[in-house]
Amino acid sequence: MAEECTRQPRAALRSVGCKLNQYETELLRQVLEERGYRIVDFEESADVYIVNSCTVTSRTDRECRRLVRGAKARNPQSVVALTGCYAEVSKEDLAGRRLADLLVGNHEKQRLPDLMDAALGRLPLAAQSCCDSVAPLLREFRGHTRAFVKVQEGCAGGCAYCLVSHARGPERSVPSAQVVEQVRLLARRHPEVVLVGTHLGRYGRDLAGETDLAGLVERLCDLPELGRLRLSSLESPEVTPGLQDLVVAGGRSLGTGRCPGRGKVCRHLHLPLQSGSDRVLRRMHRPYETEDYAGLVCELRRRQPGLALGADVMVGFPGESEAEFEETCCLLQSLPLAYLHVFTFSPRPGTPAADMPSQVSGQVKKERNHFLRALSDRKRVQFAVGQIGESLEVVSETGDDGAGYGLSDNYLRVALPADDACFHGVRVAHIIGATGARLQGSLQAERS
Repeated sequence: MAEECTRQPRAALRSVGCKLNQYETELLRQVLEERGYRIVDFEESADVYIVNSCTVTSRTDRECRRLVRGAKARNPQSVVALTGCYAEVSKEDLAGRRLADLLVGNHEKQRLPDLMDAALGRLPLAAQSCCDSVAPLLREFRGHTRAFVKVQEGCAGGCAYCLVSHARGPERSVPSAQVVEQVRLLARRHPEVVLVGTHLGRYGRDLAGETDLAGLVERLCDLPELGRLRLSSLESPEVTPGLQDLVVAGGRSLGTGRCPGRGKVCRHLHLPLQSGSDRVLRRMHRPYETEDYAGLVCELRRRQPGLALGADVMVGFPGESEAEFEETCCLLQSLPLAYLHVFTFSPRPGTPAADMPSQVSGQVKKERNHFLRALSDRKRVQFAVGQIGESLEVVSETGDDGAGYGLSDNYLRVALPADDACFHGVRVAHIIGATGARLQGSLQAERS
């Protein structure tokens, strides 16, 4: 153990699931580096491993268990911690499986550096101070052009299929002054910042005297360091008139170097639908009806034809009949959505939906999933082709294949000539064609 105290320990981290997890994992990486750990790839041998878990489906549970087993196999002497939502809601089951050395729920996630130090015998647990109520500011989102910023977490909703309210706890918003400083810091390195939260649209409602989400966005758009700002998933009833105006107009103008009349807010909203049947929505305990959802989507696209609108859709919720699924298909086909995220219902123990009668068979769920994914593919292509001839703001990103591309403010990938594919900041690309949903473009000259 004395040797562990003298040499630089290696730490490997892996995030599964939502953007909140990714932000929190980056913070853990930063704190561990400050304490002298060398961060290595998760597939390498390390002294400590951290899996920041998700439990949205049984598949993500299995993936988290696989990652923990793989880490222990790479170095049986390592300390493996499983944290996040799966560790929060399934502590007893996971403890019985004896997979991880440490099970740390969401509410104790900030203690992980302390716990790792103590497990390696580097410093006594009581001597550490990583449990401050205010999280440190993240300096960079390493390896990414776009940086996520957590501004809210927790959920007071009661969706019948979801464990998030249990896993993440009550609603808590980050004070706007802290958000502004975090965005200011990250915007110096990252041309795009994405605001994330468990229930983002309810930002500020738990803080007396604080602004709402629209007010926060306006305040962030005043930051000269900020290139552009994207909003993550929002519930449709919480897209206020103020938010609509900001997204449609693109926020406040930056002046020269931008597309005329366009500001800092990305023309992109992700609005979970879950089902196009009002009867299913009521069984899900969702707080809206399809008529209201459709009206919002159509009005947004009427006001801003270049706005990318996406939706989450769940297939196979208990009791979903052929007629109800057909209602979903008809609604989705009629709406000007740019893409769909299609999920198959997975019963989560402890939720009302897990015990509902008339569970849909696996084969039927699979067929419905495939049908809606095909519909999503067609919508992606249709929306992309509609952008040919336009000038779109892009930031440089790298795909899984290592090739560079531009990501537009309205969430489209733009293939660029090799000489143009790597650049910093927000640039304007002229769209000259499309291959499927992938656009082809050329960068316009930067304005002085």
